[in-house]
Amino acid sequence: MTEDKVDFWAGVVIVIAGLFVTLYVIPFHVDSGFGFGLSPRFFPYICSVAITALGAFLVFFRVFGKEEGEVRSLLTIKVSGRLVLLAGLLALGLLVMNIWGYLPGGMFLVAAFMIALGEKRLSWIIPTAVGWPLFLWLLFEKLLETPLPG
Repeated sequence: MTEDKVDFWAGVVIVIAGLFVTLYVIPFHVDSGFGFGLSPRFFPYICSVAITALGAFLVFFRVFGKEEGEVRSLLTIKVSGRLVLLAGLLALGLLVMNIWGYLPGGMFLVAAFMIALGEKRLSWIIPTAVGWPLFLWLLFEKLLETPLPG
């Protein structure tokens, strides 16, 4: 498959997933808030709309872009398997987050992704896996008073 076709279909999938998240997941599965402060839906909406727009740009530029010749895609079965592994880790992390809360789920996700992407040094994995979810929890829960999942 050529790079243009892979990019086109990736853009289509991103747009469909983005519309699904924007129109269904966020309105029906994210709490609307308490009537003060930023709504818990604010940041998910910003992210989903931005990702959907970027997917639409990808489709647009692959349909109307200048032809530069056929370039074989680097998307192989090995790369596709890695993508499925990362998607599975994401689903498992969201399940952990749903059961035990944001902090354990976030820490699991960061550590699992670092390991899956090749990091082997525990001296990097542990502080990153603990530090970033904790920082984000303090930022959103305490400073911005915006509840996180879990």
